[in-house]
Amino acid sequence: MKFSGKEILLLLLGLLPAIIVVFVAFVFVPGCIAFYAPVSSQLSPQARFVFSFYYLCVGLPIFVVGVWWFYRKRLHGGFAAASFGIVGSIAICLFGCWAIYQPQLILALMQRHGS
Repeated sequence: MKFSGKEILLLLLGLLPAIIVVFVAFVFVPGCIAFYAPVSSQLSPQARFVFSFYYLCVGLPIFVVGVWWFYRKRLHGGFAAASFGIVGSIAICLFGCWAIYQPQLILALMQRHGS
């Protein structure tokens, strides 16, 4: 099968942010788990979800390739893969940041270490 240069470029455009999200999750989330360990009983449900299932973000690049593979037979497969990769990466990043950044827990940690 022949792949056009535009299709490959669009696939890479969708894969790049997805791979960056996976890298950042595997570097950043374990540190956050250790950081919030003293106040783990006060974690919100969304933070517990992120801490428990952050490794599932590995599926995002797989899904991007899947979207490209199944849509490339139709007209805009590369565009669909690029859109899915970019939108999915932004959504996962925003949810992760929102779930992990909890000012009340940071204040509780500061009070615990200050006293």
